[in-house]
Amino acid sequence: VDCGAIPSNLLESELFGHEKGAFTGAASRRIGAFEEAQGGTVFLDEIGEVPLELQAKLLRVLEERQIRRVGANAHVPVDVRIIAATHRDLRAEVNASRFRSDLFFRLAVLRITLPALRERPEDLPAISEQLLASAGADPERGEALRTPEFITRLQQFAWPGNVRELRNYLERCLVFEDALPLAEEDGQEEAWEASPVLTALPYTDARRRALAEFERRYLQGLLE
Repeated sequence: VDCGAIPSNLLESELFGHEKGAFTGAASRRIGAFEEAQGGTVFLDEIGEVPLELQAKLLRVLEERQIRRVGANAHVPVDVRIIAATHRDLRAEVNASRFRSDLFFRLAVLRITLPALRERPEDLPAISEQLLASAGADPERGEALRTPEFITRLQQFAWPGNVRELRNYLERCLVFEDALPLAEEDGQEEAWEASPVLTALPYTDARRRALAEFERRYLQGLLE
């Protein structure tokens, strides 16, 4: 369940299900993710996006191992394993009162940190091959994107957007059927040349922003 992609008012029904007539549009009973995964695993992606009011209900499910469908009176026992993922620092979210500390400690039994893509360049050949295959790149069409030189370039790039950024870049290369320069793949150079003067800002703010962008480009050029 992608908790960040489902509106908060529908997430409870997605997780726990609902009874017919529980709310407007509930034309029939719906089985939620926890019941559907009985005897298996529920993967809660982006757990940090769950609203506070639903966090309390989720904690109760983890503690008591039973759920109650929206609009129902009876509880249903569930036997599932919970795996949760988030891009947020949940400890910082707890300190900011945006995430319940009791739910955090209930979830954080075993923690697995996924390293950034730049920290595991040895994985890039396999990841790139999988992404090219998923994009439908046949061997002939993706030949330029499988050479040792191209893979070395990928391994030397920082990839601040991790695998999502790598996927976007490879798909752009497939569209143009060429290995595009990595330094220009985000269009920053063209955007700088075409950017208008920010007359909507006060002069001091516009000057500060332009200077910061120049310094960034200058240092990037030195590093390259």
